[in-house]
Amino acid sequence: MQQAQEPLQVEGLPLLRPGTLTLGEGHPTVAVATSSDSELDAPAALNASLSFAQVDAIVRRALDLDQSERSIRAVIEPSDWVVLKVNIVTNRGNPSSAYYHNGIEHPGQITDLRVVKSVINYLIEQVGPRRITIAEGGAESPRKGEPGFPSNAEEDGWSVIYPEFGDLSYIEMLEEFAALGASTVVDTSDLNYAPFRREPVPGGAIQRLGVTRLRYPGAQFGFHVEGTGSFRKEGYFMPEPILDADKVISIAAMKTTIYGTTLGIKNYVGTLASGAYGDGTSKRQHYQNNPEHGYVDLFAYNPAAYTVIEGFWGTEGDGPQWGQNVQHNVVVAGGDPLATEAVANVVMGFNPLDLEHLYLAATKGFGTFDLNRIQVEGRAPASVQRNFVKSRGGGRSGAFYGRGIRRWLVAGPFPNSSDIGSEPLPNEAQLYPREGEPAGDVEWTQVEHLGYTAEILPLGDLNGKDQDIANYAFTLVHTPQAQEGFLWLGYGDYAKVWLNGDVVYENIARRNFQLADQKVPIRLAQGENKLLFKVGNSAGNTMLAAHVVDQDGDRLPGIEFLLPGEIPTAVEESVASQPLPEAPALLENYPNPFNPITRIRFALPQAGSAKLDIYNAAGQWICTLVEGEVASGYHEVMWDARNASGFNMASGIYFAVLKAGDLRKTRPMTLVR
Repeated sequence: MQQAQEPLQVEGLPLLRPGTLTLGEGHPTVAVATSSDSELDAPAALNASLSFAQVDAIVRRALDLDQSERSIRAVIEPSDWVVLKVNIVTNRGNPSSAYYHNGIEHPGQITDLRVVKSVINYLIEQVGPRRITIAEGGAESPRKGEPGFPSNAEEDGWSVIYPEFGDLSYIEMLEEFAALGASTVVDTSDLNYAPFRREPVPGGAIQRLGVTRLRYPGAQFGFHVEGTGSFRKEGYFMPEPILDADKVISIAAMKTTIYGTTLGIKNYVGTLASGAYGDGTSKRQHYQNNPEHGYVDLFAYNPAAYTVIEGFWGTEGDGPQWGQNVQHNVVVAGGDPLATEAVANVVMGFNPLDLEHLYLAATKGFGTFDLNRIQVEGRAPASVQRNFVKSRGGGRSGAFYGRGIRRWLVAGPFPNSSDIGSEPLPNEAQLYPREGEPAGDVEWTQVEHLGYTAEILPLGDLNGKDQDIANYAFTLVHTPQAQEGFLWLGYGDYAKVWLNGDVVYENIARRNFQLADQKVPIRLAQGENKLLFKVGNSAGNTMLAAHVVDQDGDRLPGIEFLLPGEIPTAVEESVASQPLPEAPALLENYPNPFNPITRIRFALPQAGSAKLDIYNAAGQWICTLVEGEVASGYHEVMWDARNASGFNMASGIYFAVLKAGDLRKTRPMTLVR
């Protein structure tokens, strides 16, 4: 992944496109503390009901575990005005709000007041900032005495008492802190009624107005035609406490949503100054049929200096307001908002790589959600994972599922081939194409699209909509370990699918396209897996969508979708992190045995001339992979089992030979076709 080399916002182009996609930079620290930690005085089960003292101990443990340069003690200063952005989207004092969805109280919809109280106490003791403001503009929490406050309600979100949160209310909390006599002023700000002003989105808006919504069967709410509409020019009306605060700390509950999860970044939806638009407390201005872009823009006004995500009460299923309560006593805390969300998503059973808003936030430079870069202190997130039930739409359309395959080699169209039984390319089950290679009368072409519309590979738009044709699509699935999962498949009209040369799906009956319509059990081998699709079209448009996921729709852990010749990210990271050897070294190739791709790694302690050749078992030269001046450091090159003339080599033993200075190093490699 690389940072953008061109302007991020280009009218008519997708925001996420080749050259802009990144998982972020840095190596941040994230802390994980739970009720079951043995270091606590009173450990308890992860789903146990806890006292304030127990919650306080867990929160403090998480904050103490973070000893990084971006710990809460390091980023907050005594001179700071700190805004604690909490979630009071609904409240117990409003019988007409979704807090009482289906006649049941849902404390999991909002931030646990015990956590807020614990964070404030910790800040006063450890730092002593001049002012701490608890702030929220809840969409279903109008303030008492203001227009829109329900006639059947007696308390608002600030005054109502929550039994599940130790009988706390925000008003009583303020009185308690005032009685301490500390120099830190603790107050509240209802952002629905705070003074506001309009400012441009820092770094430029990424949300577009007037986009064309995608409405194909299975499309999620928010899916839209990439590049349509125009970027928001004037920015949002924003409450002055958000604009003027020195630091913001986002304190969010663990909740699900149609977009995956709603944690520290989406918590910023409550910062929108709705009243400036005449919308009362509604946050509809951030939707615009691309809401994830909207709340990343809101986050940009004053990105969280620190994030605390808690699951003492959370929501699963059709959240954030229509799901079921969950008790999962885990606190995740860190100074990198994306890293903190990434770890919290693992705790909740989500794959961070499936979440569009994390990609958007990373392109804006707000942090990294690359799990390979994150140092976790405390409990390993997978060890305290609870698989939160995914949203299946709620009041919106579509359902949440992992990001589909978005990088392909495509060949077609092939006439008179829609019946799937024909074989336009010989020995099709064993195809291993490269970009630009001939495929009959056409060539294999790379197709890469990274935004919402990339859930669909539009074969008809790419290769025409003639009758009785077929198209091929190829990708590689790399996995660090063998694992079982599912291929969620949507296509029109006919399809046949091979995994590592074996047919895993075939249908000769005509089907209309629907996203994730067919769910095919598959097993991936460790390392590289070849995935080939043949899609037949009898008439009209034709398209394909494919997801490699677990049973409830998360991308399988650790997998990457690659094209021939590309190196898995995890391999690049592991090589780069090793210290340089004292002398040139030829490392083990990966994988070995291989078919037909292997990656050969070598290291040079100093820059200099180097040559890397391949020989067969008879000592005959096959090809040269590297020749010339090479920089110091670790290097990795791919060999695709071809000789210098481009012909495929037979199964057998081959040798990689590295010559650097006076040294010669040799490694055997086994090609198994």
